[in-house]
Amino acid sequence: MKLAVSTWDNLVAPVFDVSGKILLVQVFPERTIPLEHKEISGSDNLARIRRLSSLSIEVLICGAISRLWHDILTAWGIQVISYVTGPWDSVLQALAEGRLDSPEFCMPGCPVYMQTRNRESIKYVSSVIRDIDSEALQ
Repeated sequence: MKLAVSTWDNLVAPVFDVSGKILLVQVFPERTIPLEHKEISGSDNLARIRRLSSLSIEVLICGAISRLWHDILTAWGIQVISYVTGPWDSVLQALAEGRLDSPEFCMPGCPVYMQTRNRESIKYVSSVIRDIDSEALQ
């Protein structure tokens, strides 16, 4: 499984709609390996969607996201875990441990319905991840 984290410096980007980078992560049953940072900025929104799709991303972890972007990504087959905050390495570790839905990783003002939707996605992704390769996160 490939997942992406919308990033800004070493953090989850606060707003996906205007973020220009993602961290591409390969998830194996025994470990998760961050691969590389990728530019996703494009001349238009469709170019960004095509870029994400061309990378075979199955799950996107991001901060705030507009309903339009959320619905478009979902329609393209990308599962979205949104309203996440924190350093991306801590977020990946929490995901592997099944605790990404804890308050420390939830953006202030996150709607309750998003927390519920995220819980279902987190449970699914966490079941795939068994261990984070700590050295790869450095």
